[in-house]
Amino acid sequence: MKPIFLTLFSLFMLGTTSFAQTISGQIQQADGQPAEFATVLLYNASDTSLAKGSVSDTYGKYEFDNIKAGRYFINANLVGAGKGALAVFDYAGGDKTLETLVLQEKSQELGTVTVVARRPVIEVRADKTILNVEGNINSQGQNALELLRKAPGVVIDNNDNISLRGKNAVRFQIDGRDVPMDSKDLASLLKGMRAEDIAAIEMISNPSAKYDASGNAGIINIRTRKNRALGTNGSVGGEFVSGETIKGGGNFSLNHRNTWFNAFGSYSNHFGSWHNDLYLYREQAGNIYDQSSVMSDQNNNHNFKLGSDFFLNSKNTIGFVVDGRNARGPWLNEAHTDIYNLNNPSVVDSVLVAANYQPQDRLNLNFNLNYRYADTLGREFSVDVNRGDYTSRVNSYQPNRYMDPSEQVVLSEKIYRTNTPTDIDMWIVKADYEQRLLKGKIGVGFKLTNVKTDNTFDFFNVINGNSEADIDRSNRFVYDERVNAGYINYNIQVKKWSFQAGLRAEHTDWKGDLTSLKPGGDEMNEAKYLSWFPSAAMTYSMSEKNQFSLTYSRRIDRPNYRHLNPFEDRLDELAYKKGNPFLRPQFTNSVELTHTFMGMLNTTLGYSHTNDLFTEVIDTTESNRTFLTNENIADQNNFSLSIGVPIPFAKWWESYWNVTGYVTSFNAKFREGFEINETFKSMNLYSEHTFRLPKGWSLQLSGWFNAPTIWGAVFRSKAQGAMDFGVKKQFLDGKATASLSFGDILNTAGWSSVNDFTPGLYMRGNGNWESRTIRFNVNYRFGNKNVKGARQRKTGVEDINKRIGK
Repeated sequence: MKPIFLTLFSLFMLGTTSFAQTISGQIQQADGQPAEFATVLLYNASDTSLAKGSVSDTYGKYEFDNIKAGRYFINANLVGAGKGALAVFDYAGGDKTLETLVLQEKSQELGTVTVVARRPVIEVRADKTILNVEGNINSQGQNALELLRKAPGVVIDNNDNISLRGKNAVRFQIDGRDVPMDSKDLASLLKGMRAEDIAAIEMISNPSAKYDASGNAGIINIRTRKNRALGTNGSVGGEFVSGETIKGGGNFSLNHRNTWFNAFGSYSNHFGSWHNDLYLYREQAGNIYDQSSVMSDQNNNHNFKLGSDFFLNSKNTIGFVVDGRNARGPWLNEAHTDIYNLNNPSVVDSVLVAANYQPQDRLNLNFNLNYRYADTLGREFSVDVNRGDYTSRVNSYQPNRYMDPSEQVVLSEKIYRTNTPTDIDMWIVKADYEQRLLKGKIGVGFKLTNVKTDNTFDFFNVINGNSEADIDRSNRFVYDERVNAGYINYNIQVKKWSFQAGLRAEHTDWKGDLTSLKPGGDEMNEAKYLSWFPSAAMTYSMSEKNQFSLTYSRRIDRPNYRHLNPFEDRLDELAYKKGNPFLRPQFTNSVELTHTFMGMLNTTLGYSHTNDLFTEVIDTTESNRTFLTNENIADQNNFSLSIGVPIPFAKWWESYWNVTGYVTSFNAKFREGFEINETFKSMNLYSEHTFRLPKGWSLQLSGWFNAPTIWGAVFRSKAQGAMDFGVKKQFLDGKATASLSFGDILNTAGWSSVNDFTPGLYMRGNGNWESRTIRFNVNYRFGNKNVKGARQRKTGVEDINKRIGK
């Protein structure tokens, strides 16, 4: 890796003065937030002809290169945020930095009704799709996992596994920081995040070399809300949810800023019991097992964030952020399984009655120190140092009783107890640098990641009330991983064409050490490998109405830490889940072609090929038991087509439609006698309609639909979908809002699937969660409405957090 970093650091030292012939500035929205991806146009003042166009970056900054001396003026606009202009100015050559241009929402009086430009629910850009949550009626009171079900191209299965456009390895970030968790812990985290804390959800299908290379489906980044000018403001709110049980919560945020200092903080809480129903029917080893389970998750979730920015001068800023999440409470499962002989399916032979009580306590803390330098010559340098700690304490008590058909006589009994503490420690250091070079912009950077996860699995058989250690099932798994990465990225615009190319190198060094109480049961695996990840993008603006873009990237997916852990997580005596310490990473090459018509209709055609795909599979053991695990099974090809368009039927009726279809094929060999060659087609649809009414009232109707598909290579899932309806009222001069929403009003969100692939096993299942709810939310904003909030920044922790695992 030394040559890589020497090359990167040598690029840091490149000069810029010989290329400085630019007009630059910054675009802000009316609330002081940077206007990213705004269209900025430079006009000749003499004849109002267009001199050059540009698009603002994530900080709202723009620049025009190689401009002749003369008189000019600037217009800018951003869909949903309004328009703005700068008056005529003289340019004599060299570098010129203009005053900040503030966009104003365009308002038109219609009698007593005021129509204001608003940010659309869904925004489709060249590099990402954005689901705007803030201000969305049917999003109020929902958690982040529920919101993701509405996101274009996103599918969530009954085990809370998440896929994007038919690909299952999605990398999760919160405010640009990795979330290293498995699906169960990630689902718990997302369920604890309320819509009131979320501004938007970004789906980046083909990230550039600047991003970590992991995630074959790309990145889903959840941007939390930020307050945005001088003074103090904040908000306070509460929620009430009625489903099978009553639930609730609250939130509070505060922000203060002066000319040299900004401090911010927020807290939210959600409490209550959420229920899930699960039904499994399986035929195996000459028997029928007909199981029903009722699960209850009684977590009390707390989320907080504290931070500050110090503005040393116009170019230098330092800051820190501390954020955390805690979920505490028991998870309970009550299962009932009727057991039949397959030759006499009308007579119950015996009944398995099982329960599982799991007190849980999960805590995630992240600490970030950051520095940013930015000057008027286009040079930007940022450094982030991060420390993350994740602890999980889960115990379980699981009695399994085989009873006669009348359930009056206990035939046999097996009682298990487990203790499964998990500790994950993360250190991450990253730096990024950008500057102008050869009429374009070059970016270089590095990221050093060190993660250690320590998992203990103590398994006990409870006999006559005494717990006896089971040495065959108890063990400890310690996993160390170091990833050192460096990248270089360059982009340039030439007339109607823009080009971007990048290369990222990642060196991975990992070691997994399994220590067993059973003599001779210890295992140790380790590996080192260097991988290269090219990326490229090309955009052609054919006319004002038509724009085309072509993107390519190579990605890697490393198994999350829980998937490597061979522990058993039991549903009952006959069904469990376990990890696989021999999982290998998978690599994906992706290409996408996007056409944008009139800035509204977006059509994207994509293809990806994945080598050594790993996914969740179901298999049998000990004749009558089934288990879920992850295996490297196949190469996979995926074709996708996505179309999204906002349709304003009337000034008072806004709508958005998105449909994504995909075709996936794979050739999988699980083991001898267990092979699958499969090609399947599927699609998902999302639509949302907002009706603006007089006197601060608005209505919203939204729905999503997922067509039948195959999940995890072995489950044929049937169609599912849901429709939501909500109403919102603003009062107290717009400072307060109240909303009432009805979730899954047709009660159609439940799932159903069949497995007929696994040799010796036929299984079908269905279930539901508390999707049918009534939610009431109220929120009040106080203080100065024009306070600028904390800087948006990606610290580097985000790419790790997803891998903590389920």
